[in-house]
Amino acid sequence: LSGAEPVRTSTIDAFESHFGLKRVILPCYGLAEATLAVAIWPRGVPLRYDASGRWLSVGQPCRGVSLRISEPMKDDGSVALVDLPADTEGEICVQSPGVMQGYYNNPEATAKVLTPDGWLRTGDLGFVDAEGYLYITGRLKDVIILGGENVVPTDVEEIVDHVPGIRYSAAVGVDSERTGTQRLYVVAELRDAAADTAAGQTIAREIVQRVHRGRGHRPARVLLVQPSTIPKTSSGKIQRSRLVEMIQAGEIADRVIG
Repeated sequence: LSGAEPVRTSTIDAFESHFGLKRVILPCYGLAEATLAVAIWPRGVPLRYDASGRWLSVGQPCRGVSLRISEPMKDDGSVALVDLPADTEGEICVQSPGVMQGYYNNPEATAKVLTPDGWLRTGDLGFVDAEGYLYITGRLKDVIILGGENVVPTDVEEIVDHVPGIRYSAAVGVDSERTGTQRLYVVAELRDAAADTAAGQTIAREIVQRVHRGRGHRPARVLLVQPSTIPKTSSGKIQRSRLVEMIQAGEIADRVIG
């Protein structure tokens, strides 16, 4: 089972190809506030992608779990849900016997995520197709705003991970002090830490071109770094806010290659 964050198809392909296995990685979705399990892909069943081929399903809701896709919470702080139609991205909301009653001794935080009738706003983005399959696209707090358009980091990372020579990548939005807007930064770990400057420049150009072609946005910076530079939690999630801090403070300068 893989559920710490949306599993990338490139990761599944690389793992199963390396070990000569098929259908052993099962995407799933859950969170502590819902006692973990929300949706789990069934064992042995071919993986399912959405109509665009970009997103991998984590399955249908587990028994006893109800899902709704809602517009994200308004600025006025109202937790009321506004349902969205099938195949429309929004905030994933969950109701089940396993949903928490609230955060311990923190009624203010509880009020921000639980509706009066027991629906949990997860803070995760995704959509449900016409057959009830759930797809996870990212976290609300991780969305990058470029020219007024919302860009999901995993969308960019899936492109970068397919560039030859790249081991793993992370896309983040870094605020510009000059313009007050966000700029797209791509941090990519190289497979070959000994790559020379010329090779690095070629890879960086390829990343910029592919991201621009695939998503319509040109990265402001591409930082090619040594393996294990991108900070992660103990469960394997990219620590995006920490990565932004590292970029702004120049903490990864000595890890940059080329």
